[in-house]
Amino acid sequence: MSLDEAKDGDEIVKDDDFQFVIGDGLGEDYSMFTVDYSNSWLKKGFTVIPDRSGPSCH
Repeated sequence: MSLDEAKDGDEIVKDDDFQFVIGDGLGEDYSMFTVDYSNSWLKKGFTVIPDRSGPSCH
């Protein structure tokens, strides 16, 4: 996950006050993503976890 501007072919998804740019093709491979935030001594920051129930490898 990074801060980036949308490029041609990217998908933009808005949820509340957040806007997510999904790279070209990722929206076709994964139907959902979970954005998790950790703030512990072991790990701090965001993690994006794709839903793996979508289609398998093409």
